[in-house]
Amino acid sequence: MIFITGTDTGVGKTYVSSIIGRELKKELNVGYLKPIETGGREDTLKLKKTLNLEEPLEIINPINLSLPLSPNIAFEVENYNISLEEILKRIEEAYNYLKNKYDFLIVEGAGGVCVPIKGNFLMSDLIKFLGLPAIIVSRPNLGTINHTLLTIEHLRNKGIEVRGVIINCITPLKEVLYYEKTFETIEEVGDVEIIGVVESDKYWIRMEKVKY
Repeated sequence: MIFITGTDTGVGKTYVSSIIGRELKKELNVGYLKPIETGGREDTLKLKKTLNLEEPLEIINPINLSLPLSPNIAFEVENYNISLEEILKRIEEAYNYLKNKYDFLIVEGAGGVCVPIKGNFLMSDLIKFLGLPAIIVSRPNLGTINHTLLTIEHLRNKGIEVRGVIINCITPLKEVLYYEKTFETIEEVGDVEIIGVVESDKYWIRMEKVKY
């Protein structure tokens, strides 16, 4: 089981999750859980199709909000009256069902690790609640060192294992100056391993780091 998080929204968590899912399906029965999705169910629908999942959307994505906002804000402006206890109950029930059905479960977050879900309960608190290790999806271009190191530090301060970083090239590597130095800095300063690089349909990912 793994939790896919990212340094920010739009960094490519869903795309990376779909690649990991396809690779793992070559040898395992793989499920997917998007505990919370805002702005509709685009991510959930994509992985449901990619992994050919039969579960209803309400299990794959137990908490769904219409507007593309931080969950805590979406709950408020949509007048979605639900307690944190009920949110966690729905997520836990879906998680337990799916993890008992599949050999491996990919759980994908919404936004970054400090996105509030309800009150001061953050996405990182959900990772901790589920007891999962995390993989961070990051980007290669300017600013990523700061965002990635902050994400690593925050997760570790919560007692969450960081399994590695996957760089998703939303900016083509050929356009990024000295990206190799950026990657080296993330690994050295963050005491972490970059376990994959995804550039469009070309990628390498150390799947043994994902699975174990």
